[in-house]
Amino acid sequence: MLLSMFKTTKFNFKKFNMKKAIVMLLLMCSMYQSCSSNDKDTEPRETLEDFLFKDDFDSFNENVWTKETHEPAWVNQELQAYDPAYVSIGKDGDKSVLILTAERKGDKFFSGRVNSQGKKNFKYGKIEASIKLPKTANGLWPAFWMMGDNDKHWPQCGEIDILEMGERNGIITGTSETYINSAIHYGTDENAGHRQEFHATNFVYSLQDGGYHTYSLDWNENSLTIAIDGIKFRSFDISLVSGRHEYFQDSCYILFNLAVGGAFPGITNIDEITALKDGEKASMYIDWVKIY
Repeated sequence: MLLSMFKTTKFNFKKFNMKKAIVMLLLMCSMYQSCSSNDKDTEPRETLEDFLFKDDFDSFNENVWTKETHEPAWVNQELQAYDPAYVSIGKDGDKSVLILTAERKGDKFFSGRVNSQGKKNFKYGKIEASIKLPKTANGLWPAFWMMGDNDKHWPQCGEIDILEMGERNGIITGTSETYINSAIHYGTDENAGHRQEFHATNFVYSLQDGGYHTYSLDWNENSLTIAIDGIKFRSFDISLVSGRHEYFQDSCYILFNLAVGGAFPGITNIDEITALKDGEKASMYIDWVKIY
C-alpha cells in the first residue's frame, strides 16, 4: 500500500523543502502501520498448546466425563439421588456450559454429579474452572474437587476440595453467599485414621451473585494453593515434613457435583431445605475447565 502511494503522488521538491518531505513520509508510514494493524487481530489467543487439557463444554465428552448414579444417603447423609438426567450441556447466554441441576419433587430430591475417574487425571500443575453457583441457602452444597486416581480407598487415596459452599456456619451467620470452604482429606482409614485440614471463611464478595468466578488449584510436590478469581485463598503444606506428603503424590481425577442437604450444611431433614421448594430447580453452571 505504501508503494502505490508513492507512485500516485508527485512531489515538487522545489516547493517542498526536505523538512516537509520528511513529515509527509512519517505521516504515510503511520497510515501504513495503522492499516496493517487492522488487517489482523493482534490480541493474543489461547491455543491448545497452552494447556494440557481444556474442556469448553460444547458437548458432553464421554471420553473424559462419567455421569454418576447414586441413591439418597449414599454418602455424607446427602438427601438427593444422583441421576444422569440432571447432567446436561446447555446455553447460558452466549456460553455453552455443563449444567448440574438440582430439583425437588415432593419429598424427593434429584441432582447431577460427574467425574473423570480413569479417563482424565493429572499430577502437579494448575487446574482451574469457571463456575456460576446457585443461591445455596439453605441446603444446597456445590463442589469442585479432586481425588486420587489410584486403587486406594478413601481417605488414603487423598482428596482435595477446591470449592465447597453451603456449609452450616454460613447458614447460621447468614453469610452463605460469601462463606466458602477448601479442604484436604487423607489418612489410613475412614474412621480413626481420617485426617483433614480445612479453611472456611467469608470471601471478600459474593460468589453467588449470578456471575462466573474462577476457582483454581496450583499443585506441586510440596504445596496445594487454592485461589478464587486470582486471589489466594489457602495454601496447604504437603511437604515431606507435613506428615501427609504421600497422600498427594498420585494423579488425581476431577469431580463436579451439586448436593442437597447432608453433613456439610448440617441438614438431614427435608423440611429444613429452603433453597428448593416443591417443583423448583437450581443449577450449577461450569463454563470451562483447564489444566496447565
